[in-house]
Amino acid sequence: MAAAVAASALGQTEPRAGAGREATSFSPAKAGRGQAAARRTRPRFAMAAVAAGIALVVGAGGYAYASGQLVSVASAIDDVFFGSTAPTEVRNKVGRPVDATATSDGVTISADAIVGDEHNYAVVYSISRADGKAFGTIGKDASGTLTIDGKYPSADFDQSMDAASAQGGESYFYDADPSDNAIQMVVKYTTNASVIGATTHASFRGLSLLDPTTYHEAGTMATGSWDLKFKLNYQSDSVSLKPAGSLKVAGTPGSVRGVSVSPVGVTVSYTVDGLQKAPASGKWSSDYLDLGTITVTMRDGSTVSVPSGAASSQEKDGKTVCTVGSFFDGLIDPANVASVSFGGVTATR
Repeated sequence: MAAAVAASALGQTEPRAGAGREATSFSPAKAGRGQAAARRTRPRFAMAAVAAGIALVVGAGGYAYASGQLVSVASAIDDVFFGSTAPTEVRNKVGRPVDATATSDGVTISADAIVGDEHNYAVVYSISRADGKAFGTIGKDASGTLTIDGKYPSADFDQSMDAASAQGGESYFYDADPSDNAIQMVVKYTTNASVIGATTHASFRGLSLLDPTTYHEAGTMATGSWDLKFKLNYQSDSVSLKPAGSLKVAGTPGSVRGVSVSPVGVTVSYTVDGLQKAPASGKWSSDYLDLGTITVTMRDGSTVSVPSGAASSQEKDGKTVCTVGSFFDGLIDPANVASVSFGGVTATR
């Protein structure tokens, strides 16, 4: 079962974080590289990134899954400056990057596993000291969040790819194996394009510790610079559902274009019969990007509810075409999904 394999790769259930809004209408607004977002039950760290510079030359070009043949212009030029792209093997639908590792300031960071669907994916990184020593005393706070010497680990981190021009996501840390000296960082992203088979470039510019009360920097783990480049090869394990019912977003009618569920999250594509401008000010409004609570019902009757997550939109013919991606706190088996409900709509298998 792919969900079981992915669960092993991702380690544990963690809270989700709000995603960042960027120039092409990702929302909601909370974002920041290494910035702490508001708390629900545990600290959450939100990120937003926009592919820039030469990566934009690629546009929305497609990539063949695990082809190993198609190389974008951006990747070819990037090889000159950052080295060749590490390949990724796919086993049991989970991507396993090969030799995607970097060492700096006595610390090694490696990309270990990738799982997801066409638009929602998670990458697991392992971080360890090269001398075999631990970063400090590993523990958990009252809510179960990983701590080092009573503080929260944090990374000055950025991740981009040549298949997407916009993405929003979240990250968290956990300890997969208390018997070794490594900790794991999980990065989840929702993108505005299918990224399977694309090349991603992950950059770490320092590892620090945050005060558990103020979230201000309160210590340094390492001051190095780590660059990893690898293929986002993994096999999508998602199911599509058929929507029924009348959609209404922010009081405006619309129609659902598609609903899919994967082990890591749910994606909803829809069209709203209006433009994203507030009536009073005429300024851009994010109301059409908020579906409220999305509820996934499993075949056994249990439910998983997530708030509307990272979203992208574009205006066309007087309407707004939107896509919303929301991460689950943990992982589910999409084969056991019975329905998805949101905004007056229920989508079934």
